[in-house]
Amino acid sequence: MKNIGRRHRVTPGPAPARHRAAQRRLLRRLRADDGAAVAEFPMVAVLIVMIGLLIVQAALIVHTRNTLVDAAVQGAHHAALVGSTPQDGAERAERLIDERFGNGLDAAATATQSADGTIHVHVTATLPLVGLYGPSGTLSVAGRALDEESM
Repeated sequence: MKNIGRRHRVTPGPAPARHRAAQRRLLRRLRADDGAAVAEFPMVAVLIVMIGLLIVQAALIVHTRNTLVDAAVQGAHHAALVGSTPQDGAERAERLIDERFGNGLDAAATATQSADGTIHVHVTATLPLVGLYGPSGTLSVAGRALDEESM
């Protein structure tokens, strides 16, 4: 009896030698590292440049903060001198900031004297968050000194 209309199952036998050799060549090509450096360099270079820019930005922010703190402390010390007023300290802090940064930070200083004779100088400035001219945030620092006249 013949199996007419039925499909016969063909079990694959051993692949011809030519087919196996082609598979081996293909596997060798897929495992080879040829041309990998061309693709890796741009990806790694972008990461290295980004890390470098982030380090520079962090240094800029820390430098700006430290300079503002120094200006606030110098303003408070100036206001604490005999014959000076708290307003003199605020003006000195603003002048120091303008000398160091120009008008780019839009800094404003206020000075108050507490009942115990401590003079507080508060400086508020805009801080560049991305580069020197990018979006900015607000940074507020303070400096204080003991008034010489209250001693």
